[in-house]
Amino acid sequence: MIGIIVAEEKELEEVLNITLIKNKRDIFDKTFYIGSINKKEVVIVKSNVGKVNSARSAQMLIDNFDIKIVINIGTSGSVDNNLNIGDVVVADRLYQYDFDVTAFGRKLGEIENIGECIYTDKNILNKISKDLIVGGIASGDKFITRMEDKTFIRGKFNVMCIEMEGASIAQVCYLSNIPFLVIRSVTDKLDGTSEVDFVKFLEYSSRKVANILKDIIEDI
Repeated sequence: MIGIIVAEEKELEEVLNITLIKNKRDIFDKTFYIGSINKKEVVIVKSNVGKVNSARSAQMLIDNFDIKIVINIGTSGSVDNNLNIGDVVVADRLYQYDFDVTAFGRKLGEIENIGECIYTDKNILNKISKDLIVGGIASGDKFITRMEDKTFIRGKFNVMCIEMEGASIAQVCYLSNIPFLVIRSVTDKLDGTSEVDFVKFLEYSSRKVANILKDIIEDI
């Protein structure tokens, strides 16, 4: 099965709209929607926002279902001015910008037995449409709005966008030897010259990413 994780209710609604739902299963406080997209079996869960919530949901998917790949979709903030609002980025590597044990001689974001980042499986990336943007994504438990913070993260990790779930999902999948894919739609520009109301944009973004997800599932 393909495991799909979203963080927001609107993202869940849009994914369910493209899914033929066959069953539901409740585990603790989570509802897992079981069905198919493009005739491929999927199980979908809403994690809620943040690294712990998303990591927990990824582990629950892996522990309770026969998962061959985990896909995380959602929105992100840009730290690269080449990105425009609505652009979709597929992560080729993921960082946790707020993981900091530099006091013990490690680099910012470096995790013991994992390294500074986690790479997406190249065989999966090779199946992604060439029309999509591929680059680094950084995750942390903070909704970043200050230009100084965005500039720092961009300079430190050379990523394209930032969000709050992808890298923790990647870490769980890496430790469980399960392939993963993180797909993000951009909500702003780095320089602040073009901004949108996040809540209003969420609906548009969720629908766009869900449709891209539909195409990707057909290819993997």
